[in-house]
Amino acid sequence: MIIGRDFDKLEFNWLGLELLEPNALLSDSIIAVSGIVLGFFVSKQNKTLTSPFFNYWKYVFFLYGVGFFLGGVGHVFYNYFGLFGKYIPLLVGLSMPVLIEHAMISLLPKQEQATFFFLSKAKVIVAAFVLTLIFFLASDENVLPMMLLVPSINSFVGFVFSCGFLGWKFGKTIAPSFYILPVTILVLVPAGFVQIYKVSFHPWFDRNDFGHLLIIVSLFMYYYSVRGYRRFLKNKSISQLKTSA
Repeated sequence: MIIGRDFDKLEFNWLGLELLEPNALLSDSIIAVSGIVLGFFVSKQNKTLTSPFFNYWKYVFFLYGVGFFLGGVGHVFYNYFGLFGKYIPLLVGLSMPVLIEHAMISLLPKQEQATFFFLSKAKVIVAAFVLTLIFFLASDENVLPMMLLVPSINSFVGFVFSCGFLGWKFGKTIAPSFYILPVTILVLVPAGFVQIYKVSFHPWFDRNDFGHLLIIVSLFMYYYSVRGYRRFLKNKSISQLKTSA
């Protein structure tokens, strides 16, 4: 384990190509597969409960799958794509917390939704503009930490509001399964410290891989929260049918 700096990036050759970070490809691929599989689960399980909430979450999982697949490609082919291979996944990643925000906002009273939808969209537009500005003004790879800072701030604000504030609120007022969402923030906190202090455990398990591991955990927690709400609605519907009968 080293602190304060990163291990040298792992290199490997494939079909004559000089590639990097097979460890990042592995962890990104696990996230991608997990996201897509969970997205299909949500799609299949919620056919009888179609609502904006479940549709948003379906796309959250699918977007995690696509975004992290692109992220893995950007890592591995960095010698060929350069910062562009980082820019596209980061741009896609801006939408992940926004979709979670929209899913949670859709459960608010109708009269409150418009304002929060607008603020959520405005936040991601500003973030995308700043990220793009940094990318096109970049002269070398030293600008990458600044690029990474943009989605980090976007995610922090979005997660605190949607998973933290609204998750706790809906846990008290709608269904207990929403209490899982604030816990996902706590799960991801260690990844922030590991990134800030550049704590890498092994060349095959660096600070990015540690963060990816926690993201995988959070994805399954999101899924169980959404599934719990679906079961709550199903049980509520059954109870109402029995009462009316």
